[in-house]
Amino acid sequence: MKLLQFLLRLLKFCIGLFLIPACAAVTMAFFHSLLGPMRSQLWFLWGFGVFVLIFAIFQQPIKTYVFGHELTHAFWILLFRGEVTAFSSSSKGGKVEGTKGNFFIALSPYFFPVYTILLIVLYFIGKLFWEPGQFTSAFVFLIGFTWAFHIILTVSVLLKGQMEVKKNGYLFSITLIYIMNVAVLGLVLTFVSPDFTVSDLISVFRENLSTSYARFNDALGNLIAGFR
Repeated sequence: MKLLQFLLRLLKFCIGLFLIPACAAVTMAFFHSLLGPMRSQLWFLWGFGVFVLIFAIFQQPIKTYVFGHELTHAFWILLFRGEVTAFSSSSKGGKVEGTKGNFFIALSPYFFPVYTILLIVLYFIGKLFWEPGQFTSAFVFLIGFTWAFHIILTVSVLLKGQMEVKKNGYLFSITLIYIMNVAVLGLVLTFVSPDFTVSDLISVFRENLSTSYARFNDALGNLIAGFR
């Protein structure tokens, strides 16, 4: 059993190494292609800024974060066709138990902005009853607010150390969390920015991934050639 655990951790470490160029790729995608659409969405930026101000002045909303954290675990258990057998949440911590378990379920709260996703779902439900123009600006503001909540609280708790991250390996967990957060931000921007579509997002990621791995392959080739 210990040998199997060691081999699994070694595999995840190798995957983490392999994902480093992907981290570079999504970083390039963010600065070259995602930052522009984000800057153009003033209500999104206002929402983000208001949360930062509240976070800086008042206490951290730990109870709300813990509930969202455990709710995300539960959602991903259901997503993998499992059953949630126990759920608890308080300001002192929370716990979710289910019949399914994997690294996506374990790390999901760190890359899945559950409150932002719930708002987007509410938006589409609201469109069935009201004209979108009546509440679009308010929803975009709240999306920026909840996205800031997700990012800032996620960074805050990760800096303190989290068992799910340690269990899955730091390199593997951090690279996966980083890539998924940028990807989810891109999906959110396709919702708030009418000029940035899902096809644009796929194209941006595909181009930057291709460039990043090509550069990595060239660098690796040069390094190997230097030892010959």
